[in-house]
Amino acid sequence: MKKILFLLALIFTFGTSVSLAQTDSSSTFDSTFYLVKKTDGGEFYGFILSDDGREILLKTVNIGKIYISKSDIESITVIETEKVNSDGTVKYEDYRATGPFTTRYYFTTNALPIEKGENYAMIHLYGPEVHFAVNDNFSIGVMATWIASPIALAAKYSFDSETDVHYSLGTIVGSSGYLLNAQAFGGLHWATVTKGDREKNISFSAGVAYARMGENFGDTYIGEKYLYRYSYYGSESQYEVPYDAHDELRNAIYGTSYSSSDQYFYKDANKINPSGVIGIAGIAPVGKKASFIFDAMAFIRKAPTVSYTDTTLYNFQYSNYNNTQSFTEDLTIGKGSLETGFKPTIILMPGMRFNNKRNRSFQVALSGVVYVNDQGNVTAFPAPMVSWLRQF
Repeated sequence: MKKILFLLALIFTFGTSVSLAQTDSSSTFDSTFYLVKKTDGGEFYGFILSDDGREILLKTVNIGKIYISKSDIESITVIETEKVNSDGTVKYEDYRATGPFTTRYYFTTNALPIEKGENYAMIHLYGPEVHFAVNDNFSIGVMATWIASPIALAAKYSFDSETDVHYSLGTIVGSSGYLLNAQAFGGLHWATVTKGDREKNISFSAGVAYARMGENFGDTYIGEKYLYRYSYYGSESQYEVPYDAHDELRNAIYGTSYSSSDQYFYKDANKINPSGVIGIAGIAPVGKKASFIFDAMAFIRKAPTVSYTDTTLYNFQYSNYNNTQSFTEDLTIGKGSLETGFKPTIILMPGMRFNNKRNRSFQVALSGVVYVNDQGNVTAFPAPMVSWLRQF
């Protein structure tokens, strides 16, 4: 009889312990919705059912319950209720409203602050750039081509703001690296004001850029010091002179011994050339996963340009090609002088960004460039771009 009572008491005690254990386990259920980021880059959304200090039991949206070791977890972030759909999935807008990608457009950045530790990389077809968030307002990065030349350092500081208007300062300084024997360098320094939030905003920027190309940069030609064109085969042009006069005319202008510097104007390759820079950029959500982005910049530089005035050589004498006949007539040519003018370079970059995951995006831009050279000739060409954004 005693043995039976002992067994009944043991069974009652064990059953009570199990019941209490089950009650304790269920009491650890957390109705808060979380984003769990693993050290290997994996991300899981769900509810934490239990946490014993070594691992958590997460009830995920897509694959059910999983155990995740605490040593494999990088961070656990609370997802606000209004960002969770009724079926427990996260709204796509959350991808576009948080993270370091919200602090930039395709090429330029806005004034929104970055958070400490939100480091990211941007991989272009021509090369990579990597940015590190040193603290909540300051980031520093490296931009380069796949051959590491040219290469540049970039930095941005955002000021704290309690409104939807934000301000920042940015800078880029770069070198040609081993290209052009490292003689070329330049910089871009600007201020930005941004109106809006991380999903939808517009930014205005203004600053100064400068560059020194060095002696190894070939394009230093500006224009001719004397302008004239020979007439032959019925051609017509400004400052037209007879073809038979070319030897005598050249000797009269430049002498019998001359160099290219006597004939042409050249830029000083070692001079630092500044430009004013203005920009406008914006982003707006499109659909569930995408955003429309727009970047536009205008570089306005002071550049020397050649202006020509009429110069007449009276009673100029010359002979035909075999010296069998002589001619005398007045010839009008253009004499060049250097003047300072403003030459713009405009870059337009409309594009789309696709937010596949919280820590990665893909973007494409149908870019175009309009360039006015020192001779006043306008050149326009497309420059489509593709890049991948990755947070790490």
